[in-house]
Amino acid sequence: MSNGQLERRMEFIVEQQAKNTIDIQKLQVAQSALTKKHNHLTEALTTVVGMVGKLAEAQEKTEENLTELANKQAETDGRLNILVDVVERYFSGNGKQRNRSRKLKSLRNGVKGSSKKSPRKK
Repeated sequence: MSNGQLERRMEFIVEQQAKNTIDIQKLQVAQSALTKKHNHLTEALTTVVGMVGKLAEAQEKTEENLTELANKQAETDGRLNILVDVVERYFSGNGKQRNRSRKLKSLRNGVKGSSKKSPRKK
């Protein structure tokens, strides 16, 4: 191998090393940018997971409150039915109050009784 060939090979090796160095620097820059994006996404994911956890807790509380409300509503319905029965018995025992008893029954069944408004006096 002559000196000229040796110099060309050395020059080729040096050029390849320079190209490799530039490529490594570009990869380092790209990796740095990707690392920043990854960190940002990790923080966002952590935030979302926390929000989902809080939402699940709130949903459980809402379900508990709704169940309690439904139970209280059933209790109120039962008490109201007892009161309506007492009032119906009271009015049905007094013959003069039959119309009121019918109105109470219709109200209990969800039908509003007709109400006649007295004319206004001028």
